[in-house]
Amino acid sequence: MITPRLVLAALAVPLAVLAGCAGEDPAGSDGTDAADPSSAADVDYPEVGLDLADAPELEGVYQQALQTYVDFERGRRLAAREGEVSRLLSFNAVADVVDPYREAFAAYDGGTYAGDVVVEFLEARPRGDVLRLGICVDATALVVPDGAPTILGEPTRSPQQVDVTNIEGLWRVTRAEPVDGSC
Repeated sequence: MITPRLVLAALAVPLAVLAGCAGEDPAGSDGTDAADPSSAADVDYPEVGLDLADAPELEGVYQQALQTYVDFERGRRLAAREGEVSRLLSFNAVADVVDPYREAFAAYDGGTYAGDVVVEFLEARPRGDVLRLGICVDATALVVPDGAPTILGEPTRSPQQVDVTNIEGLWRVTRAEPVDGSC
């Protein structure tokens, strides 16, 4: 029997693809030529300055959960570069995670970020409906405008914990927080 939940789940995949492609510019947002390999400098997502290191090899639904996190991280980096929350960020996380970004943009009327951020995967623990990721965010090459809110990024190297949860068939980032310690 087809239920509303099944219909929503079936629609989610094409919507996720559209959300991931929305607003993409073949020349890249930073003005570099996407076809020029020297402009990418081995960065996985040069248009938003995101490089992923040591991504875990996951299977099945947990690979989908990991992709949700990657899309969330791309959206987070894009938001700092463009000064607003995009669909890529809001579609891949719950409101409790996205709302602090909206509030930061509402309170901040300054410049936008530049530079690269490297996300190193330290651990991936799939369990039931949750994929918990331990990551190290190396933002030491991030160019931060004066007075910018720290939630949008700061030029540090710090560990974070991220939970990606399956909510009624859809994976969403439900937690993305710094943790104590160093990496």
